[in-house]
Amino acid sequence: FFCMLASHVTLPMRRSKFTAVAAAALTGLLVLPLLSLAYDAENPVLCDVELNLFCPPSTSCCPTFKSKLEPDVIVGYSCLMSWSTRFPQGPCCPHLEEDDDIAISASWGGGTGCAAGYECASSSPDFIPSLLRHQSDQFDGLGRRNTHSVKEHYCRINSTANPVDKQGRPIKNKYETMPRYRACESFTRDGIDVHGIPIPVSAALAYKNSSLVTQSDSKEQCIGQLAYYSNKGQFTADDRTDSDITTAVIGVHGSGRDAGTYLCALTAVVTDISKDQVFASKKDRRRPLPKDVLVVAPWFMSPEDNAPPTSSLPYIQWDDQYPIPHTFRYGAESTKIDLKHNMTISSFGAMDVLLEQLCDRKHFPNLRRIVVVGHSAGGQFVQRWALSSNSWCFGGGQFANRWAPEADLPQVRVVVANPRSFAYLDNRRYFTLSDQTAAADDDDGISPADNDGTLTPFDKYQLRPPSAAEEDGCKEFNRYEWGLDENEEVPAPYIINNVQKLIDQGDNSELFCRYVSRDIVYLSGQRDIETLGSQICGRGKEDGYQGPSRRERSERFFASLQLRGREVEFCGRSGGKTIQVHDRHVVKNVGHDHGLIFQSPEGMQAMFG
Repeated sequence: FFCMLASHVTLPMRRSKFTAVAAAALTGLLVLPLLSLAYDAENPVLCDVELNLFCPPSTSCCPTFKSKLEPDVIVGYSCLMSWSTRFPQGPCCPHLEEDDDIAISASWGGGTGCAAGYECASSSPDFIPSLLRHQSDQFDGLGRRNTHSVKEHYCRINSTANPVDKQGRPIKNKYETMPRYRACESFTRDGIDVHGIPIPVSAALAYKNSSLVTQSDSKEQCIGQLAYYSNKGQFTADDRTDSDITTAVIGVHGSGRDAGTYLCALTAVVTDISKDQVFASKKDRRRPLPKDVLVVAPWFMSPEDNAPPTSSLPYIQWDDQYPIPHTFRYGAESTKIDLKHNMTISSFGAMDVLLEQLCDRKHFPNLRRIVVVGHSAGGQFVQRWALSSNSWCFGGGQFANRWAPEADLPQVRVVVANPRSFAYLDNRRYFTLSDQTAAADDDDGISPADNDGTLTPFDKYQLRPPSAAEEDGCKEFNRYEWGLDENEEVPAPYIINNVQKLIDQGDNSELFCRYVSRDIVYLSGQRDIETLGSQICGRGKEDGYQGPSRRERSERFFASLQLRGREVEFCGRSGGKTIQVHDRHVVKNVGHDHGLIFQSPEGMQAMFG
């Protein structure tokens, strides 16, 4: 980019007065401030002044002690997250530097912790709670293998804790046991800085059919910069080449915009993977090591966020309230930041710039895989972006058609985790075959939270367009962002330009074949079964007839892809394997929690398998 050198420098964040929180976090007695709608990147958590160790905002410091003989000697820290910025972190679990038996599984030796209202617990191999046995299972690429050779460490509900959220409201924990969080390694002060990737004018104009292409001095070639965290610091300098990086992971945050906790969760995954023999080399592959993996957590900043100062380009921001909450998730245009050009860019367009920076062989000559993973609102983001992006980085693919060109590009995998809704490719949804409700299905006696199969009885459902009465009751059901019909109330020029041109008089075959040629995995938390309110159409319409819960919406969308795939003969896909569009896994014993989703065996397999 012409403006790269002018924009890649950011000033350090202002230093605040910190209080060490390690001891309080260890006992679970940390007092936290009231909830703010802003994500405060200016105030990372100080773990230790002398060691210069910090944790990202919305996490807490967990001390690592030297040994049982020296239990008061702290030798380092790890960072513990919670499932939402609205909730405090729970207790850190004691971690000794020389105590290998503290491993949460055979491959994990780092710090761990629990959610608020839970306490650290352990069981011998013979007395592991049945709901937690999967946590010590590891994928072998085909099935699973048990590794119950060490104690199993998990979290048990604390009946006396009475936890409250950051607004003082009681937290109602539903489950007796939960998996532990893997805490990430703490960061130096410079290691937790926010950086920026310059966004060129050409990217802002690419999908707008605009002739306003500027040719002026270097400072005018970029409209702003997309904020991000990274485990490798600033990586977007124009003259930088990193030949060590073989894998890049981009983690897209949810509605809390807590990019720092996504950096933490994913760096913990990278450490886990590097120790796991399951992901070791097969022929020309080798187990990724932390030094070989770049983790990037883009921050789709809101005007309410407390951003660090910058000496160069302004950080690009997206409105968090209008026209609907969390506009970055559907590819909305940014707020206007350039007074001269009055330009904006879609959040999806900014993601294209980030992706293409990684695909540039000049900077990353040995990069083989890019994983783009998002959870909740981030899951919505990556699904709609993977559907609509025209980026040249999406080369290669599973299908023999023009959407799968041969090119020397990294493999791009998209992991869609626990989104609230999907952008359907046509106007069909799953409706019951009769007036009888799905509840009439035979009861197998298994709680939905314990069932890892499907929740929708598909033998009682049909994928079809709504009837006239059903459509009259929810006219918005197929408008973007829930479908692909144009939506004046949710303007998205990126979608109109990139998607509508691929739909020929209602025939979505070309768009569908491009979408299914992309490497996409869907993840659903087994416990993410809460019945959601409807953001459109009112009670009972399930966000345009998508389903009652996130997990059920995921399985219905996935099923619709398989049916459409059969209709178009899977777009000419060849090969001896069972024909299927994309892949999907249910993550056992996990609900709506990005940390536990990413760090689960299913999550690691989705990203690195």
